Amino acid sequence: MIPKGVIAFPVLKRQGMHAAVLVFGSCMNKKEFAEWVKNGLQERFGETMEVKLQEVRKNNNVTLLGVMVCDKVMNISPTVYLDELFQDYENGRDKEELLNIVYECVKRGMPRKPIDMSFFVDYENVCNKLCFKLINQAKNAQLLSDIPNIPYLDLAICFYYPFWNEEIGAGSILIHNSHLQRWGKSVTDLWQAASKNTRTLCPEQCCPMEEVLLELTGSQAKVWPPLPEGGDDGYFPLRILTNQQRIFGASVIIYEGYLEALSQRMDSSFFLLPCSIHEMILIPQEDRVGVERLEDMVSSANETSVAEQDYLSDHVYYYDRQKKKVEIVSA
Repeated sequence: MIPKGVIAFPVLKRQGMHAAVLVFGSCMNKKEFAEWVKNGLQERFGETMEVKLQEVRKNNNVTLLGVMVCDKVMNISPTVYLDELFQDYENGRDKEELLNIVYECVKRGMPRKPIDMSFFVDYENVCNKLCFKLINQAKNAQLLSDIPNIPYLDLAICFYYPFWNEEIGAGSILIHNSHLQRWGKSVTDLWQAASKNTRTLCPEQCCPMEEVLLELTGSQAKVWPPLPEGGDDGYFPLRILTNQQRIFGASVIIYEGYLEALSQRMDSSFFLLPCSIHEMILIPQEDRVGVERLEDMVSSANETSVAEQDYLSDHVYYYDRQKKKVEIVSA
């Protein structure tokens, strides 16, 4: 079933916006700021567009405030989230400058013609690209009641359709129970399709942590080398498990046979530390790091470094090479 109303794609991602001036207090609260942006956009776009504010529920029950610009003849609506822009406003950034940023982002995100989504009605047109991802069960209890999912430890496997358009770029459509009803399919059907597609469309990567950190701090992106067998001293460097897209990459731990192959090449069981929904840290058991210390590492990172909507879990996982199974471990 095609989602009702417009198809909303975020067109602004925060990348290093920092206020140059710090002021104490602001003239407008968040609601007033959002209304001011909405009115400013409405004045610029005129009567041909409808500008409205909408709260958008994200992963982990995170709610963001977005401004949406709707063309009456289009089925897609560019959405700009205002939460971080409001923080910039509070920190002294000029509100007219922020309005210009939103206006330009909406113009860039507005397609020149409607996007044909009729293909989504037919399961046969969709099943060859369905993928899965992992999210936290407890923090998404309300969402999980409305979407097909498979429980996995303290997580849930859910399904999405990766969507790309040459004008608006990449997006994804989360599969809801209403889609299954329209298609006459089951969760098992989704799992069978996504199990075939996800690893092909989103191949796994086992990356040295040092090189990932270099890339994140601005160094040139690298082509990751094959997983080493280990040096003469048996040393196996700390690795990040993700996929080539670095999106929903924590799900590589449920790729069939993948963790088993890693354990064979390492000749070891190993711990898995959830960094976010996008990656895991792999630590060989032979490193003999205490579980309590690993739990502290995970919880500390989640508190200080992980965006709320990217949070996956506070638990430490353990892949037992004898059982060929992932388990939750605790100190």
